[in-house]
Amino acid sequence: MTELTPAWFSKAVAHPTQSHFVDIDGTPIHYLTWNAHETTKPGLLLAHGFRAHARWWSCIAPYLVDRFRVVALDFSGMGDSGQRAHYSHECFVKDVAGVIDNAGFEQVTLVGHSFGGSRVLGTCAAHPQRVEHAVIIDSYIPIPEFPRRERFPDLPRTKRTYATYEAARERFKLVPEHNCSAPYVLDYVAMHSMKQVADGWTWKFHEDYARTIDDPAAEAAHNAALIGQVAMPVSVIYGDQSIVMTKPLAEALTRRLQQGRGPIEIPESHHHVLLDQPLSLVSALRAVLCD
Repeated sequence: MTELTPAWFSKAVAHPTQSHFVDIDGTPIHYLTWNAHETTKPGLLLAHGFRAHARWWSCIAPYLVDRFRVVALDFSGMGDSGQRAHYSHECFVKDVAGVIDNAGFEQVTLVGHSFGGSRVLGTCAAHPQRVEHAVIIDSYIPIPEFPRRERFPDLPRTKRTYATYEAARERFKLVPEHNCSAPYVLDYVAMHSMKQVADGWTWKFHEDYARTIDDPAAEAAHNAALIGQVAMPVSVIYGDQSIVMTKPLAEALTRRLQQGRGPIEIPESHHHVLLDQPLSLVSALRAVLCD
């Protein structure tokens, strides 16, 4: 942290957490809790984006513990969770469902950003009796008439190892790269995105994820079909400058959902809403979850 780090952020990331692991189909899935002892509060599970991790929520979660018992998971192949030989939409839904069970939630509210948003919808469809409400934050859910404004740059296929942490930190970039995140936010997220290995520092995510999906086209079609299967209330939030979830796409998704709510636009935010405008996102989540 730097001298310019505001007190609200320092307080949030200093909030005590506990790490937990649950075995799901032979893979250890890691998740964090902020107030596991407050068992009378309703459950809230936070799901991160692609190649991200539970600590992306560190400046969000502490501001929701007054109302909820808050959990954030690392999907398999990402963060501190174990790796799989193959990945699919279904395995990530199992990650979410397994954490719901292990955390002791009967019913839960799910919040998913980007990649996590479609996995949240998948959990809603597969386990409707376990989900009370869902929130989708700037997720690309395929709707044919609203394609992306532009293609994402190709993700690196091979993880590199860097001699020093500083060298690795210089290579930390968000995808898509457009963002207005404060340096102290990016520093914190980057620090928890890397691990030290024998010959230096490297990223935590499993580099083989994209190559071990059996049929990416079928997975995309499956994600699109989820929209009509979700019956519980789903709130939609997006960044006003996002190239992933544009305003027309957010509005179309909200209309197509059986109980779509919103959409809520977060000003001065690109795709990575929880890093670009964390306090605005906290306010939006409080509004949709505590009404």
